[in-house]
Amino acid sequence: MRNDNSPKIIVVLGATGQQGGGIARALAADGRWKLRAFSRNPASDSARRLAARGFEVVAGDMDDPASMRAAFKGAHGVFSVQGTDQGGEVETRRGIAVADAALAAGVEHFIYGSVGGADRRSGVPHFESKRRIEEHVLSIRLPATIVRPVFFMDNFTKASMRLVLLALMRSYVPKAKPLQMIAVDDIGKWVARAFADPAGFIGKAEEIAGDELTRAQIVAALKRHGWSAGLPFPLPRLLLRPLPYDVRRMFEWFGTAGYSADIPALKARQPDILTFEDWLARQPTG
Repeated sequence: MRNDNSPKIIVVLGATGQQGGGIARALAADGRWKLRAFSRNPASDSARRLAARGFEVVAGDMDDPASMRAAFKGAHGVFSVQGTDQGGEVETRRGIAVADAALAAGVEHFIYGSVGGADRRSGVPHFESKRRIEEHVLSIRLPATIVRPVFFMDNFTKASMRLVLLALMRSYVPKAKPLQMIAVDDIGKWVARAFADPAGFIGKAEEIAGDELTRAQIVAALKRHGWSAGLPFPLPRLLLRPLPYDVRRMFEWFGTAGYSADIPALKARQPDILTFEDWLARQPTG
């Protein structure tokens, strides 16, 4: 039985990944929680690194409800995020199963990591799968918060990825249309604020971004910070066709509707949120 004076437990899914890692870092820096990482392979190097930082690493599988209920036992909060690599049906099934397990475990604050635009019928497959999870979370009346981050600044880290992303912008996004972006560590800080202030966040959903820049502005910023590798050269759209439809459809959506986070409002509440220039200044030279 948990002592009332002991730290409350927060379970982080995806703590060894990109977004979940940002949440794990922010919650660890906050210092008020006992942190539990949910991992399919607790013996992996990434899981061992979490354990070395003081995380309780528990074995679990989103395809195994019993393992989730065990992992969530005694937890105050759960941060849930699912990968999109195995398709929308798998993502939706897993997201729903996590929410159901949290409800069964009596979790007091459930935060679901969705995506900006999930509530606006984007037609982007992995946005639509996240919306189905959102709808289920709401339907079962979990005490929940939904965070909808926009495009990750961290996606520009690898030179090969920069080449593809900037080529996609050149092909699908008008020159004058900006792309909203956010650093994964700032998603983590938003989630940490939400867990610390449940009354202010439960029952709410917010699309969040830290900056918005056109392709030319992104390229200029990358050059200023020495990230010359992977910068764009004319790449015919024909060469982008082998990319998954999900990715191409997302960039088409960026070029028409796009994200709509209220950046000034978020900065008023989270003043240290990073611009793209801020984020680049914190990275090793690319």
